[in-house]
Amino acid sequence: MYFLRRAIVTALTVGSIGAAMATAGPTAHAADTAFSDEFVGAAGSAPNSALWNYETGGGGWGNDEKQTYTSSRENSRLDGSGHLVIEAKNSGGGWTSARLNTKGKREFTYGTISARLSLPGGAGLHSGFWLLGADIWEVGFPKAGEIDIAEHINNSDFVHIGVHGPTGSGGFGSADAGSLRDILPDAIPLPDGANGKYQRGSDILGIDPTDFHTYGVRKTATSITFLFDGRSVYTVNRADLSAGQRWVFDKPMYPILNLAVGGVWPGPTNSSTPNPATMKVDWLRYTP
Repeated sequence: MYFLRRAIVTALTVGSIGAAMATAGPTAHAADTAFSDEFVGAAGSAPNSALWNYETGGGGWGNDEKQTYTSSRENSRLDGSGHLVIEAKNSGGGWTSARLNTKGKREFTYGTISARLSLPGGAGLHSGFWLLGADIWEVGFPKAGEIDIAEHINNSDFVHIGVHGPTGSGGFGSADAGSLRDILPDAIPLPDGANGKYQRGSDILGIDPTDFHTYGVRKTATSITFLFDGRSVYTVNRADLSAGQRWVFDKPMYPILNLAVGGVWPGPTNSSTPNPATMKVDWLRYTP
């Protein structure tokens, strides 16, 4: 996922749903505090407003995406069985979907964050669980840093994981970056990206992302380790960055959950695309 500045962030307005989590605010990086959401609540209700914000609107989101994000229960809700449902649908007036984040409510600098997810398959679908630097509005992308914990496109049997950061003074790079991929177990080096941006990442191959799997990252001052179903699968080390590549991950970041439709990576939808398409989140947990 790439960030787009035109996002509109709105807080949830319904009452909190019961979920075990500790109190932490925008300055949680001073003493990172554990939090979680088990998505317990009545079917059709909104997720916990003490934790989640909605990002709403259209405009392509920097990737020529076709959906409009809304805060409607049509596009995001609890299912009454312990899941958050994010649903993309087209009722004849174009695609709508949802994108939620915890900016300003739960942010962290170091520790482990993970979520148990079922990611939809279908032409033109692009689901994600990822982190952005909390200073995104002040410094922009890629200076804020981005960590893609799990991205699934189309009907692929893999998920993409990786990081984005600035080279030199950085900038709002728009061209897709190359990557250093660890294709488990074969390492294939590719050139780093242009336009003031670099990417280092991996693909977790040979899985069915529509099944529930656990995806996460362990973030320290010197490394970012990606986790899949409880095991370490890929590490980006600070010491491995090339000259001019900046490590911008020693600061608070926040998680994002979203389901995009169309765009430069997955391409268009077609008659086989499920409508609605559903992403499910069983739980999200962070520990320092």
